[in-house]
Amino acid sequence: MKISQEAVTDALVIKSYGDGFLLIQAPNQIPQQITHDCVLSPEGVFDALDLQTLAEQSSGSQIEIIKSFNADVVIMVNNEGITPNILQITGNLAQHGIALETMSLGAACRTYNLLLNEGRKPIVLIYFYN
Repeated sequence: MKISQEAVTDALVIKSYGDGFLLIQAPNQIPQQITHDCVLSPEGVFDALDLQTLAEQSSGSQIEIIKSFNADVVIMVNNEGITPNILQITGNLAQHGIALETMSLGAACRTYNLLLNEGRKPIVLIYFYN
């Protein structure tokens, strides 16, 4: 699916997405295709967080990394629905005042761009094959 941006922003936006890829672009830069698990923020693409560690630990470096983004909204790509693992991750993050929204890749991409256009700061935890 192709996504078009309506507002001018200096953030990294999602231009399109499909099965197993994202096409992102920063202003005055060439588009970049992402095909690996990662964390996408308006400032850049970062290494993916370990889901098992997020589920098992209610504190630690993984949660501190999420907190360091100072995000308004944390979105996680999840095509499996609500699983015990997702519930545990959501609970662990909630203990630190971090709300987690889980959704499909398409919904996450559209929501991310919409939030950027509203002047908010989202991050997306992207797992293509979770």
